[in-house]
Amino acid sequence: MSWIIGVLLVVAGAIVGFFVARYWLTEHSEEAELSQQVNQTKQQLADYRQEVAEHLATAQALVGQLEETQDKLKAYLHHSADLLQREQEQPSLPFFAEDTIRELRMANKVNGEKRRSDDKSPSDMPRDYSDKKSGLFKG
Repeated sequence: MSWIIGVLLVVAGAIVGFFVARYWLTEHSEEAELSQQVNQTKQQLADYRQEVAEHLATAQALVGQLEETQDKLKAYLHHSADLLQREQEQPSLPFFAEDTIRELRMANKVNGEKRRSDDKSPSDMPRDYSDKKSGLFKG
């Protein structure tokens, strides 16, 4: 009879061990699943933070470009206003830019001195109508 009690104790221990192991494994599997969800949520949070940081960096760069463009526009408008004010103060030549006007004035000064030094009479014939025959029409 003692061997029957031993067999029954082994069967009862197996049944109890089966239910304890099942409960313990499901508890640990739920814990592992929760741990995995926590890690996944942490990774998503880190990705979201990275995206926000990139967005803010891009926005900051765009604001910098906008400020630079605004400064250029202000400088251009200021320069245009100065040009209009100078044009009102001094007469300008039509169809010429400021640099061209400056070059023309300098050329007038240089050429004016040359014109004064040349003493040509208006009755001189142009070289195109010279008396001597030349070139193809020589013969």
